[in-house]
Amino acid sequence: LFTAGNGVEAFAKVDMVKADKGVWEYTQSDCGHGTYYTYTVTTSVGTQEATDPYAKAAGVNGNRSMVVDLSKTNPEGWGKKFNSGIKSYADAVIWEVHVRDFSNTIADSQYKGKYLAFTETGLKNEAGLPVGVDYLKELGITHVHLLPSYDYATVDEANPDSGFNWGYDPKNYNVPEGSYSTDPYNGEVRVREFKQMVQALHKNGISVVMDVVYNHTYSIDSNLNKVVPYYYYRYNTNGTPSNGSGCGNETASNREMYRKYMIDSVTHWMKEYNVDGFRFDLMGIHDVETMNMVRAMMDSIDPSLLLYGEGWAAGGPLYTGDLAMKANMQLLPGIGAFCDDMRDALRGPFSDNNKGAFLIGEPGYEESIKFGLVGCIEH
Repeated sequence: LFTAGNGVEAFAKVDMVKADKGVWEYTQSDCGHGTYYTYTVTTSVGTQEATDPYAKAAGVNGNRSMVVDLSKTNPEGWGKKFNSGIKSYADAVIWEVHVRDFSNTIADSQYKGKYLAFTETGLKNEAGLPVGVDYLKELGITHVHLLPSYDYATVDEANPDSGFNWGYDPKNYNVPEGSYSTDPYNGEVRVREFKQMVQALHKNGISVVMDVVYNHTYSIDSNLNKVVPYYYYRYNTNGTPSNGSGCGNETASNREMYRKYMIDSVTHWMKEYNVDGFRFDLMGIHDVETMNMVRAMMDSIDPSLLLYGEGWAAGGPLYTGDLAMKANMQLLPGIGAFCDDMRDALRGPFSDNNKGAFLIGEPGYEESIKFGLVGCIEH
C-alpha cells in the first residue's frame, strides 16, 4: 500500500486471504480513496509484482493501481442519459480521432492534447474558421470515435510530448490514459477529465464510441499473465504464444474468465463513463459467443448503442468458423464489421499508399465497390 502513485516506499504490506473459487481478498477500513497499491503474486513462474487487472484508476504510467471512490470523480451535472436519436447503424456518421491530435496544434486551446480540449468552445484557427468541438458540430457528425484512450504502455505520462503512439498497446484496460489528463500523477484526475470530455460531447449532441483492444496486450509480460500465468493467452501446440494479432501475443476470449473480464470491462466504460459504443480492434480474434454476449449486455442497457470492429485476424489457433470474422457476420446480429474490401477498392491496397484505385479512375475495382455497397454480403 502506498500514499502516492510513484516514488514513495510502501507504508504497509498485508497478506491477502484465499477465499472461494480462487479469489484472494483483503479488507481494511482505512484503505480508502486515494490509496495506491500493487499485488505481489507467487505462482509457478515465481514471485512478481503486478497492478490490479480490475483497477479503475492508477498512478503515473499505470504502475500502481489506485483505490477510487468513483462518485468523487463525477463532474457537476453528470449522469444524465444521452440519446443520439439514431434509429439504425445506417444513420450513424462517425468521425475518428486521436485525443492528442484533436487539439495539440490549436493555438488558442488551453488544453492542447488533453481530454479537456473537448470542453472548449469558441476556438478558431488562423483563417478565422471554427476548430475543436465547434468544428465537429459544423460537420454534422453523430459520433466521435476515440482512438484508444484507456491506459496504454508506450507514452511516458510524465513527459507526454516526448513520444507518440496510436494507443493500440494496452496496459490497464479499465483506467483512462494519463498522458491526456492535466495531472497524470493523481489517478482521480484522469477519471474525472475523461467524464468531462464525454459530457461536453454529449452536450453538443455528439455520441462517443470508444476504440478497445482486448485482442492483445502491449507485451505478454502483462499484469494478466503475472496474476494467472498462461491463462489469458492462446498458445501454439509447441508452447509458443500464438500471434493472431501480429503483436506477439493473442488473448483467449473463449476462456471463461477472460470472456467475463471483457464483458465486465465494456460494462464499466458504458455505465461509469456513459460511452455510447465500441469499436473492437481485430474483432476477428474473439470468438462469436463472446461477441454476442457483449452485444446482449449492451442491449440490456441500451439497444441503440453501436458495436462494430475489424472482422479479421492474422491467423491464430482457433477454427475460423468460431471467430467474429467477416465471413461469420450472419452469426453476429447487431454487430458491424469494417469492409476492407470496399476501402481498398476506393483508395488502393492498404499496404501501398502510392497506388491509386477507384477514386482516381483505375478500372478493375467495380465488383469490390458493389460488394461494399450491399454491406459485404454475397449478392
